[in-house]
Amino acid sequence: MKANASKIIKYVLSLLLAAALLYFAFRGLEWKEFWTGLKTTRWGFVLLSLVAAVAALVFRAERWRLQLVTLDDSIRRITIWDGSNIGNFMSLIIPGIGEFIRCGHVTTKKAGYDKTFGTIIMERAWDILAIVALLLIAVATETDKLVPFMQDHILEPFGHRFSFSIWWLVGGAAVIAVGIIWIIYTFRGRSRFCARCADAIKGILQGFTAFGRMDRKWLFILYSAAIWVSYIFMAYFTMLAVPGIGHPVFKDAVFISAIGNIASVIPTPGNLGAYHYIVGLAISTIYLGAGEILAAPLLFATLSHGSHAVMLIILAIISYIAVAVRKNMVSK
Repeated sequence: MKANASKIIKYVLSLLLAAALLYFAFRGLEWKEFWTGLKTTRWGFVLLSLVAAVAALVFRAERWRLQLVTLDDSIRRITIWDGSNIGNFMSLIIPGIGEFIRCGHVTTKKAGYDKTFGTIIMERAWDILAIVALLLIAVATETDKLVPFMQDHILEPFGHRFSFSIWWLVGGAAVIAVGIIWIIYTFRGRSRFCARCADAIKGILQGFTAFGRMDRKWLFILYSAAIWVSYIFMAYFTMLAVPGIGHPVFKDAVFISAIGNIASVIPTPGNLGAYHYIVGLAISTIYLGAGEILAAPLLFATLSHGSHAVMLIILAIISYIAVAVRKNMVSK
């Protein structure tokens, strides 16, 4: 009961944060200009951005499969694809929950839930490396744009609010985590609960180290690069679709992808509000030379976020049906 109450509170808080960010994003917007821009949108480029989005999902599923087959080579490609689609849809509703759900869809006797969850942690570690690399590329190619934006709109406000306490918070969390792990392993022989926790940690570590057991590590790295190149193309095609942004070059899309990933760490349902606010602010401040968010930047954020969400919902519906059909065929 307490766990459910905690989840409800977290979900309500994330919704309130999303609503606040949406308010700040759309505050003072000229709606007539926004709807005019929507009518003149180049929808062919929106479709191309969705092609890039699907490609990113395919590369993600194939990269995950490379890890999973080291645990159980009987896991089917279609199972991984459907589980990923359903998980992505659930994350639109409750931030982060999709990772747990997609693990449940691929779990087998050989590849237990803890092990498959370990592969997710490994994927996220690689994603962090990719985001850092993307930011470094953006700094190298757009130094005069990225550095001032980060300083004025992200680092300075964040540092002003948490300049001292944030490090105590991070350090305290690290100490608590180490303490919990020490207690689990110290008492695992005397406590059934600690023993189960120790087994779960062991399974997660086995999944995390699946990368070291892969035969084709180069293919994993290639898929990782393809994922993020696909994201950059998503941003590039969407920028081309929006009238009023001008004539973006490819390095502009690298910059916007880097900024968009900063928005992705804010825990709101489907990044609702966070993406609109941060990406809209980036485009309006840098590419349009305005201090406030205008119609074209918000149109970009709305098209990018909205079309991607619709695509994830459609893919999830198809996967739900496919899973149900397969279960029905097995039961007969």
